[in-house]
Amino acid sequence: MRLERVTITIPGETLDAAKAAAEREGLSVSAWLSRAAERAAKIEAGLAAAEEAMADLDPPTPEEQAWVDAVMDDVTRSADSDGLSRGAA
Repeated sequence: MRLERVTITIPGETLDAAKAAAEREGLSVSAWLSRAAERAAKIEAGLAAAEEAMADLDPPTPEEQAWVDAVMDDVTRSADSDGLSRGAA
C-alpha cells in the first residue's frame, strides 16, 4: 500500500469529532480519517454505479415506489429504535 502525506483543511468541530472517534477506536486520527475516506469513496462509487444502472430502467410504477417507500420506512424506523440514525452510532 502506497501512503502519501496530504494537507487538508476541515472545520475545527469536524476535526474534534474525528479525534474523539479515533481515540474511542484506538486509532490515530490519520488512520481514522483514511478509513472514513475509503468508506465514503466506496459509498460514492456504489451510488454512481446505481445511478448508471437506473438510467437504463423505466421509472418505478406507483406500486413499486410504494413498496420501496415502505421498506425504507421500516429500515429507518429500525435504525431509529437501535439508536443508529442521526449520528448516534
